[in-house]
Amino acid sequence: MQAFLVPPSASDPVDHHALRHLTAAAHTTLSGSVALGALLHLGWARQVDPVRQTLSEYALHEATATLFKACVGAAAVGSAALLAGLLRSRLPVGAGAPAALSVGCAGLLISAVFPTDAMDGAASPGGLVHRYAAGASLAALPATGLLLARGLQRHPLLRQKARRIRRLSYASSAAVLLFFGTHVSATRPVTPATARAARLLGLTERTALGLEMALLLTMANTLRGRRDR
Repeated sequence: MQAFLVPPSASDPVDHHALRHLTAAAHTTLSGSVALGALLHLGWARQVDPVRQTLSEYALHEATATLFKACVGAAAVGSAALLAGLLRSRLPVGAGAPAALSVGCAGLLISAVFPTDAMDGAASPGGLVHRYAAGASLAALPATGLLLARGLQRHPLLRQKARRIRRLSYASSAAVLLFFGTHVSATRPVTPATARAARLLGLTERTALGLEMALLLTMANTLRGRRDR
């Protein structure tokens, strides 16, 4: 595993075998995370309102806490595999994209370990750790996409995929900003307008998460489908 995580030197050829395994692992675990998230929504919609409450609220119910951790943990593992594949690919992406993806991976892992606080309850140290880790991850993943797209634009064979990643990154960024706005409204609903916006907290979060999962899968597919000429 260490061989997968250490970037090759500039003179080393790309290890396509390792890259293929890493990107396949990323795609499989990210897809598994999506499936587990769908299972949570289908099986326990009465426990957590998908429009008003965040996905993290599943961690507060005994029947769904383990499944929630598995869902977020799978996303963290998939992102880590994608990060390792990105480092092994030797694509011209610089240091920015791997650094941003590292923040995203760490945020996902921490938010899986530390449960959130109920929206109507007092803030706990663990809940605050969860909140800031999840927020950092949400912000870091679109940044990863934008930085990766900028690097891929230099690769003649990957410019079309770079444009696709950039579009998803911009959409994810807009969705994350909208979610952050509704989150602020939920914590401080000082006007009727902000109180109405707070009632869409879960919906805006799920929109952002859906776009970010699509972005991660697109990045994994880009690495998996890479062909050097």
